[in-house]
This record gives sequence, C-alpha cells and structure tokens, in this order.
Amino acid sequence: MGIHEAADDVLRRCASASFSEAADLYVALSLGRLYWPETRLVNGAVFLALNPGDAEEIERRVAAWNESGAMTWSQFVDSFNAFDIRYLFAQWPGYPEALEEAEMFLAQLLLEAWTAKLRSDFPDRAFSVELDDDIESDGPRILVRQTRIGQ
Repeated sequence: MGIHEAADDVLRRCASASFSEAADLYVALSLGRLYWPETRLVNGAVFLALNPGDAEEIERRVAAWNESGAMTWSQFVDSFNAFDIRYLFAQWPGYPEALEEAEMFLAQLLLEAWTAKLRSDFPDRAFSVELDDDIESDGPRILVRQTRIGQ
C-alpha cells in the first residue's frame, strides 16, 4: 500500500477523507505553505519559511546571530530547519489512537514535497531532508540540511 492509500485509510477511520468536506479555501491556502513552503537564502544558508512572517523573522534572527555568536552558524541554521510534526499545529483533533500513524504519514508526505521544493528552488545545491533517527515521545521530526553548496 502506498503512502496516499495508507493516509486515506487513517482519514476514513478518523475524519473526512475528502478535503472538500474537511476544510475550506482559506485552510487550503494556509496548507499550501506547509506542502510548498517559501524558501529563503540568507548568508549562504537556505531556510524554510512555513508561515506568513517566518521569512522576516528568520532575517531578523540571522542579523541578531551575527552580533551575538551564541552558537555556531551550522547549529543556528539547523535550529530553524528542524520541524517537529506534532508542533506544526496549534490544535489536534480527537482520535488519539491514530495520532502516531497520522504523524508518520504526514512526515512522509512532507519529506517528498520539501525535497521537491528545494530541488526546484535551488537546483545547484544538494539537501538532506529526512526523519530524525531519534523519534521520541514527541513524534517524528524532519531535519533539513544543505549537503552541497552550488557553483
């Protein structure tokens, strides 16, 4: 069974499998940023901006980092490009019995989408978009790292 079929199975058990019944136009627009996020190249590093205002916040914090030096540049960039699936949303629906399974399916879908987005926006660079091997009680975490800088 493919990722879409497996995710549809979870949706049938817990909610509407049809986006036309589960959401509206404005929810769809906001989720567009989740699946095809804005990317920013700042000081040679690529950042994903999932929400409106994230890009400006990234630029503000990069400027502050340059002054403070509290952590290495690599640690700083990694701190922005680590995404805990559970904390992407302010609220979770019921059906706790399906939560972990739903989180993993969403993580898999985002891995594919974000990999494609980064390839599209930065064809001369290489990225690692993968699940953190250390899945704790907070569920899956996606790590985005640049592995090769373009020419």
